Amino acid sequence: MGEPVEYECPAQLDKAVMQKIETASVKIFQLLGCRDFARIDFKIKPDGEPHFLEINPLAGLNPRSGDLPIMAGKMGWTYEKLILSILSAALGRYPQCVKK
Repeated sequence: MGEPVEYECPAQLDKAVMQKIETASVKIFQLLGCRDFARIDFKIKPDGEPHFLEINPLAGLNPRSGDLPIMAGKMGWTYEKLILSILSAALGRYPQCVKK
């Protein structure tokens, strides 16, 4: 078994590097036709340049061991807020499913 993963949320990176990651993440998410949520992984090279590694459009949501709930918690979000955010995004695509 490998070393345990350490989560740093939000990442303590230079603002310019964060902007590159955010811009690339949105483009990758849209280009691949993802919906509602995904986990996108980057590696930061020694020169500070971010490089896309992978996207997981079905990232785990287990409240005890899922990456997204762990990262959301580090950002001050409750599990309920995370799930409601994902549900809200999905319902935004299907307004006919929302009772008025």
